[in-house]
Amino acid sequence: MDYEFRRDPFGGYRARFSMGHEAIGQWLIDEVGKDEEKLDALFAVIDQLSCRSLAEYKLLGGDYSLLLTQEEAEVKANVLNIEQDEDLDDLAYYDDEQLAMCGLEDFAQVLTSWRAFIRNEDMG
Repeated sequence: MDYEFRRDPFGGYRARFSMGHEAIGQWLIDEVGKDEEKLDALFAVIDQLSCRSLAEYKLLGGDYSLLLTQEEAEVKANVLNIEQDEDLDDLAYYDDEQLAMCGLEDFAQVLTSWRAFIRNEDMG
């Protein structure tokens, strides 16, 4: 999984992820942003999952939700949880941009990189 973080011309953040992992970048922007307390809480959960003292963790966000297990992380757009009428199959959502999974260690590395990026940006 490849990714890069940038600051846009309007002072906002951008997270670009490789194909199939785009939802993780959008989740970072929409649900985490510059909230270091949320990052601290996620790192604590990841430690518990890694030590096998926790089986799974769910975090429901405004647009995206996160599911962490002892092996992987899943980011899913909440819109995918809405039951669709079977007649609307031709209008199915583009899941690649709304659902992404990766290993728990890789996810922890993404969070570490994100924290370093936002701290560096805040320092100028």
